[in-house]
Amino acid sequence: MAQPSDALRNLVFFTLDHGVDSVSDGGPLIPFMVVQRPGGRELRRFVSETLEGGQAAMREAVAELDDDATAYAMAYDGYFTHEGKKWDAVLVEAAERGASSGVVYIQRYEPKKGLFGKFKTVGNAAFLQGQEGQALGGRAG
Repeated sequence: MAQPSDALRNLVFFTLDHGVDSVSDGGPLIPFMVVQRPGGRELRRFVSETLEGGQAAMREAVAELDDDATAYAMAYDGYFTHEGKKWDAVLVEAAERGASSGVVYIQRYEPKKGLFGKFKTVGNAAFLQGQEGQALGGRAG
């Protein structure tokens, strides 16, 4: 997929911001999905015993979205390696109706450590060129 539209980018950054806010106090990020519909946005959380279980449930939910959904963005906590260093990161996969694949964005962060530690984001959110997310209404390949 080429660069996402402004509408999809807005949904991605809304989702990234919500994900970063969720981990900023040191708590876990429960995987969640934001679905864009003509009447607004719907947020759904996917509680699971494992990160992989939450991701699988989100991917299944994306594949089953009705035709009223115009776009989705799913967020989960993970890792991203940049210049040989492994970072904690919030990852967001997103797609619009009609696109053959989705996009992936990340926001690196340093988690809060200890009682007086401070959470901080690292760098700007980044579009991962060459990484494809699941198409809206389709199964991940």
